[in-house]
This record gives sequence, structure tokens and C-alpha cells, in this order.
Amino acid sequence: MEPRYPHLLRTSGHRWWKPALGLSFACFLLLVMSISVVLAAMLVTWLPDRSGELFSDERLSPGTPLGLLANNLALALITPAVLLAVVAVHRRPAGFLSSVLGRLRVSLLGWLLLVALFFSVASYGLTMVLLPPGHGDSATPDPATLVGLFAVILLTTPLQAAGEEYGFRGYVSQALASWFPAPRAAALLAGVVSAVLFALAHGAQDPWLFTDRMVFGLVASWLAWRTGGLEAPIALHVANNLVALTLAALTGDLKVALTSTRVDWRIAVADIVTLLLLAVVVTLLARRWRVAVVSDQTAVGYPDKRLDQPA
Repeated sequence: MEPRYPHLLRTSGHRWWKPALGLSFACFLLLVMSISVVLAAMLVTWLPDRSGELFSDERLSPGTPLGLLANNLALALITPAVLLAVVAVHRRPAGFLSSVLGRLRVSLLGWLLLVALFFSVASYGLTMVLLPPGHGDSATPDPATLVGLFAVILLTTPLQAAGEEYGFRGYVSQALASWFPAPRAAALLAGVVSAVLFALAHGAQDPWLFTDRMVFGLVASWLAWRTGGLEAPIALHVANNLVALTLAALTGDLKVALTSTRVDWRIAVADIVTLLLLAVVVTLLARRWRVAVVSDQTAVGYPDKRLDQPA
């Protein structure tokens, strides 16, 4: 049996210690690179007049273009960190972190992004109907700040969203799944654990917000399994963040949107229902489009016997 996406690291070269070493290696690389990005951004704000403390939260407020840029670039660096872990620790082609074909299927990503944008706009339209009166009445930023925010959102939010998907639905899921020989059990356990870790990574939050984020992670894991790669999860994440951040910037609620620790239960339920509908639609489209969901590794120049295949 040819492997599905979650099981692509379980090859003849798999050893039990490699996932643990690879995850540690990726986390170390990410820590070093993200700290460098944050320090560079702080220096940019401090050097012109050298006033105030260099290391302060105010310098990189998430509601400012520079603060959002630093945040997005730090998360975007997850992608090179995990790709290097795959190559250096697992001795595997980095492309298999993108899909079962050993590459990112750009055309598929583009079509799924259109589908995801439709659902994201519908979801946030419903959210605006359900929100209580007076919500989002913060002052809109001045035109220069708004242009800066839009530029950062458009240019770097897709990289940030892709970074999180390469990290959680990509490497974390494949690393965890490689410990379990049964493909379905491996996919299920990896999907659940990575979804919980994804929700926890967002910090303090109430049960409804945590549940919403965990369901987002579960749906993204399902889509990766049912489409054979990260194109659908990336499309979902990019569409969600582009719409959310654009609306938050327009209403002056960007800082609140990025640091919020709670959500109205009605909004969480509406978002969860929309995510489940999207999962159904994308699954049906993938079947109709005959999207590759298993890996023929010999077709991409990487013959390797599977651990769970007979000799």
C-alpha cells in the first residue's frame, strides 16, 4: 500500500528517535530565527531617536504595521525550520512535506483558495450579523497606517499562515504519525494531537475560543489527509487570516483581534459550522478532481521501501 500524507516520514530510514530530534532541531532553529526578526524590528524603531527602552512591548504593538510584520515573519520562519529538519534529520526530500507528489501543487492551491475565500467571507458576514451592537466601534487608523497594515497583511499573512500549516499540519503531524504503523490510527492521533497543540499555541483563551481553534486544526488535518497535502489547509488558513485581519484593520480592532482571549459562543458555533461545511465541499471537490492522495515515491525519483509493506 502506498502511503498517504501523514505517513510519508515512515520509511525504511525511520528510527524512533528521529521525530523527537527533528522537532527539537526545528524548534531551536525557529527560536533563533524568530528572536533575530524581533530584535531587528525593535532596533528599527529604536535607532532613529534612541529614546525609551529598547526591549518593550510597545515597540512592536500588534496593531501597528511593524508589529504585525514582525509577528508574521517570525511565524513564516516555521516553514524553513521544518523543511531543514526533514532534510537534515530524516534525510528526506523537503517536498514531501508539501504533498504526496513531493511538491506544492500551486494550481490546486489557487482553486482551493478561491473556495476558502468564499466560505471565509460568508463566515465573517454571519459573524457581523451575530455580533452585539457597538462591537467594532474602535477608531479607524489614519490613512498612512491603514495602507501600511494592508500592505503587510497582503504580502506576509499568506507566508505566516503557510508557516503554521507547514509546522502543525505538516511536520508535527508527519513526525507524530511516523511512530505508529497503522495508517488510519496514525492519521487520527496525529490530527488530534496537532490540533490540540495548535490551539494551545495561541495562549490563554476561554473554552469557546479554544474549541473553535481546535476544530480549525482538526478540519485542516482532515483536509491534508483527504487531499494528500498542505494545499487545502494553507488555502483555508490564508483565506481566514486575510479576511479577519483586513476587517480588523478597517475597524481599528486589529490589536484586539490578535490578542483576544475570548469569543462569543454564537460566533464560535457559526465558525465551526462553516468550517465543517468547507471540509465537506473540499472533500467532494478533491474526489471530483481526482486529486492525488497517495504517494508513488518512485515517480519522483525517491525509491524507498515502506516499513509497513511486505518484503
